[in-house]
Amino acid sequence: MLSGDGGSGVDGIETVPPAPEVSDPELSALVHAAESAVAQLAERASVSWTNADRRAVIQRMEALSRSVTAYSHTWLNELISQHGLDVYPGSVPCSVAWMLRITPRAAGARVRLAAELGDRTALSGEVLPPLLPRTAGAVRAGLLDAQHVQMIREFFRHLPSSVDPQTRDLAEQQLVGLASTRRPDDFAPLVAHLDSILDPDGDFDEDEDKNAKPRPRKRRDAFFYLGEQGADGMSEGKFCVDSELRAYLEALFSKQRSRE
Repeated sequence: MLSGDGGSGVDGIETVPPAPEVSDPELSALVHAAESAVAQLAERASVSWTNADRRAVIQRMEALSRSVTAYSHTWLNELISQHGLDVYPGSVPCSVAWMLRITPRAAGARVRLAAELGDRTALSGEVLPPLLPRTAGAVRAGLLDAQHVQMIREFFRHLPSSVDPQTRDLAEQQLVGLASTRRPDDFAPLVAHLDSILDPDGDFDEDEDKNAKPRPRKRRDAFFYLGEQGADGMSEGKFCVDSELRAYLEALFSKQRSRE
């Protein structure tokens, strides 16, 4: 076990590791001030708050949480580029998993997200902006949820390479503007609409390929519909999902069956 990563507790349960020390005095003071502010807020007796204040505090803390996470993308990119994860074993995702005590899969997703939304460093040492600069800016401002970001990333991941850079920039500007004022479920159809404008033929031009085999469905054909809950508590629905969501559902149903 690495030093500072906790120790054996009662009945073999690992104890909570101590907070890592920050050596730079000025940086340490800033981090301590942020932690102290959160602690002071948590200690306030919220029972005396008005509902208007509760709504305001919840909204502003949500924005603050998103903002801090967004800035951490740049910190993680710098840590990776400067070999700051070498103190942990394994690959970069495994090292991040050790550091944050998350799964390697979640760590890999964090690394990929940082690569797109964090500032980067070129081999020459030049600081480069995020690959999705407008999206990164909106997340840093606390305007976008993780689901907003995922839909925007998926949009550009499947956008044809023939779309010119200026159009891509305008598309990102429009998507960020729409996402900043809408819930993810309201935002999804707008993403699909813009996708249909810039990529009217979808991923494939025809229903069958040259060998007369059916083409895979277009990603915009995916849907998940859940009907109203009945008097017996049961609900019916229909769905058409991709392989990733299918794997998640299979794991969920398998876990449920094992409990029965």
